[in-house]
Amino acid sequence: MSTRRQRPTVRKDPQMTSRPLARRGLLLGAGSLLTTGFLAACGSEPEPPPAPPQGPKASQPTPQNTTEQLTTVVSEVNADVMAADKAKKSKELAPRVSGSAVHFRQAAYESISTSKGLAKFLDVPGATLTVPLTTVTAGFPRVSIALVEDDETEGLRHFVALQQADAHSPYTSWGWAKQLSGVEMPSVSDARVGAENVATDADGLLMTPAEALELYAKTLTDGAKGDPDQQIAEDPFKTSRHEQIQAERTQLNEGVEKDEAATIRETYAVHDEEFAGLRTDDGGALVMGTMRSSRKMTVQDGATVRYEEDAYTKVAGTHEFTEEFVRSFGIHVALYIPPKDADAPIQPIGASLTILGATAE
Repeated sequence: MSTRRQRPTVRKDPQMTSRPLARRGLLLGAGSLLTTGFLAACGSEPEPPPAPPQGPKASQPTPQNTTEQLTTVVSEVNADVMAADKAKKSKELAPRVSGSAVHFRQAAYESISTSKGLAKFLDVPGATLTVPLTTVTAGFPRVSIALVEDDETEGLRHFVALQQADAHSPYTSWGWAKQLSGVEMPSVSDARVGAENVATDADGLLMTPAEALELYAKTLTDGAKGDPDQQIAEDPFKTSRHEQIQAERTQLNEGVEKDEAATIRETYAVHDEEFAGLRTDDGGALVMGTMRSSRKMTVQDGATVRYEEDAYTKVAGTHEFTEEFVRSFGIHVALYIPPKDADAPIQPIGASLTILGATAE
């Protein structure tokens, strides 16, 4: 096969450069909005004074965190992320940021040292708490999910996963997912009422959270082939990723037969050690998880592919490829899983992408 010189324009990630999202909050459950009151009786005899307020009965679960506590945690997560991004040092993420959020940030800082333009694509959860969602489950690890405003972009919000490992550990965040526009949000009781903690193998749902995250990874990888029963609803993140793949594939093989010059494929895998889940008011679940993806362009034997220079090719150190070009990403996602008997699909409601690196041969 003769050498073929293609000049595809690598499109920037629409998820990274999207317009500000429409302002859409979680719909709080009725329990979080009710206030107690009474109707005065009509009569000549004065009513006795009301009984002093009583705390919840011992059998009644109570929220494990107050709004004030979560407000403090959210502001400190934001402060640590801002400090780390300014210094480009992951050690500044302590003590409020942990897990994959630290690993993803460190990898991103290394890429930014080579390609400074990538810095503007870092997702930063804001310091302003909009909706606090906390568990009523007393055991550990304890989980909360905070919906926070973006500090710079009006209408942009993030789901922030918060976890406390034990009674002696602080709450930390292992990740945050940008709220997706144009999708329906579940109804979850806020911190004044609390919600039941949901485990990865929880039953009573359309499928377990672990299964739902795995299925979403398959649909991101294989599209409709990965979800033949159409159990995952469409969402802007998946659509944009698939559109990028198809556009790049077309550009790579312009003027030749399908995939004759190069093939491209992105695969996604769930990092099953990180999970947050809370029960929604309808018996479903709001869950968050972590994924990694690898977008690999493979050059066919005898071909040479040239890209226009951009942030990713700068990280790879070249824009001319004779074997392969691989870009790696870290992803945090949020899903709504309906209850088992509901006539509705699983709905992705949040996703954030972090560039981890790029290599070439």
